[in-house]
Amino acid sequence: MQIISKRVFILLLLFISAYGTHAQESVYTFPFHLESSLLVFEGTMNGVPTKFAFDTGAAMGMANSLSEPSGKLKVKGKKITLRDSNNQLQKVPTGLTKELEIGGVKIEKVRSLVNDMDFLFCMDFFLLGQDVIKQLNWEIDFEKMQIRVSKAPFPTNPTWKKLPIQYKGGRPHVTLSFENLTLPDALVDFGYVRVMDFPDHLPEIQTFLSLKDSLGLSNPNISTSMGAVSQSTYPTRSIWVDSLQLGDEIFPRVPIDFEESSYPKIGVGFFEVFSTKTILNHSEMAYYLELRTKPEFEETTHIGVMYEDGKLILNSKPQGLTPQDAMIEVGEEIKSINGFSAADFDGICSYFKWSVKQKPNPVELVKMDGTKLFFEKIPLK
Repeated sequence: MQIISKRVFILLLLFISAYGTHAQESVYTFPFHLESSLLVFEGTMNGVPTKFAFDTGAAMGMANSLSEPSGKLKVKGKKITLRDSNNQLQKVPTGLTKELEIGGVKIEKVRSLVNDMDFLFCMDFFLLGQDVIKQLNWEIDFEKMQIRVSKAPFPTNPTWKKLPIQYKGGRPHVTLSFENLTLPDALVDFGYVRVMDFPDHLPEIQTFLSLKDSLGLSNPNISTSMGAVSQSTYPTRSIWVDSLQLGDEIFPRVPIDFEESSYPKIGVGFFEVFSTKTILNHSEMAYYLELRTKPEFEETTHIGVMYEDGKLILNSKPQGLTPQDAMIEVGEEIKSINGFSAADFDGICSYFKWSVKQKPNPVELVKMDGTKLFFEKIPLK
């Protein structure tokens, strides 16, 4: 009887050990969407259903003023200085969530910034930052539109492109190079919806930019960026880079926006276009891409319209790329966009919820004097 008891005890220990290992390495699968260009999925905060916007470029998460009344967090007295994407600073309050759940993974005591950025407030998104993201490993399948998360790293194929990462300021960075220039601090920023963004003031890229300008290959436009606490309008060049190296891997023909920004960043658009599947193995400090056989980049009109104080205002446009772009100016009030006037919207949130459903198709603008302007999608030269 004593021998049997020992065997039972040993088997019990093995079972507990195996169960604990299995529980630790459980993989959870759930859907995501890119309807707003941000990568969005559902989870909970303190048991309350929450829409998370995935942002590796944010060191910590950001909630809005709807979060406390709904029970997602408790606002605390401590304020933290927030630096937004336009490099503007503002002190904002913080909140504490007792338990945040993603898939079946529960993370306790998550502190967040609390700030009402218009778009995130209107969509009621919680901006999920790298403080939470890096606690898990992620497999993002852009074909099945599914995410898998696990505490254990995901297996990869030797043919996949590997991007070693390093943390700076709590955010993931990689080394990239093009045109014999090396930039060691490119931020992997899933909160940036386009492909890549480089500062246009870096001395080492002036020769490259001047050459593209002289050849008429710089595709100029005027853009408006909405940061967490500010808005900024500036000139932008969109340029094809024939070959770009990330880590030890070469990526051919990448469109990059050169503009008034603080640092190079790689957006969710890069991973969506180049990979069928992206793995973020934070426990290995490496990202992996299962490449598409033929990347296809979305063309755009470069037209952007914002709802401000009951008016529709042009905030982005091509510059010298079409005959009609000289007939309208950024900051100008317009009568309608694709048949919708300001009166068709209840406010800025109504406008945002309409605009995210609009694809980058041709745009018809009607000026206040009744002039109609039609903007097709513009391929990069």
